[in-house]
Amino acid sequence: MSKEKWLFIGTDKRLSVCCKLMEKKGYVSLSIPTNTYTDELESLLTEFQPNHIVFPILEMGGSIPLQLLGEGTKLYTGVVSEEWKKRYKEAHYSIDSYLQDEIFIWENARITAEAFISVFYNEIGQTIDRKQFYVAGYGRVGKMVADSLKSLGAHVTVIARSDAQLGEAKMRGYNAEQFSNQLNMSEAYLVNTIPAQWFTKQFEVPNFIFDLASAPGCLREPSTIEYYRLLPGLPGKYFPVDAAISLSGALERIHRR
Repeated sequence: MSKEKWLFIGTDKRLSVCCKLMEKKGYVSLSIPTNTYTDELESLLTEFQPNHIVFPILEMGGSIPLQLLGEGTKLYTGVVSEEWKKRYKEAHYSIDSYLQDEIFIWENARITAEAFISVFYNEIGQTIDRKQFYVAGYGRVGKMVADSLKSLGAHVTVIARSDAQLGEAKMRGYNAEQFSNQLNMSEAYLVNTIPAQWFTKQFEVPNFIFDLASAPGCLREPSTIEYYRLLPGLPGKYFPVDAAISLSGALERIHRR
């Protein structure tokens, strides 16, 4: 295992904590807090010569020159475009996304939901019991958020476009509605988990919008909403140790394939 050298790139705290966890497991590991390619990163790559590189949660600004990558180096990415990956694929480097590991996805969703609860208490300063919530989207994060809110006594309505998601939400005991300008959200809180700018002026403005999706969030006209917070990357901000444990597990599963 001494030949396994891991480099973690990114400012998200879960990456630096994950570096320390991997070190405790016997790997040689270093981390650098940058989300862009820099001279410092170039120097570190030259000196350290890692054979495993973990990239930031969101796409890194710039890319690592191929000449700085050793033969057989494995690359682990967060959210990146096909265009960003293209040069590495064409050079036949192994490149996998830890965000596609199924266990990690569910663990990350659970941590995100718990972090959101903390954000709500800090922002609103009230209990959740008997409050009205709309959860937009019923993917993994939406499911975990809805379950967390329900367990605390909230009245939860799931809104989605997919009949499959609406049907599943109803079977799990939630109110479920299609997207419509008839939704009565004026006395409710909206939690968005959909990575699309779907919220327009046609919708009734809720008490507060908590946007858990990646930038740019759900607002099509951002200036029209006063009580709004875009909250990407909650696991790394609120529970970096738990998030790092989940990430290290995903990386090792990918590595063992």
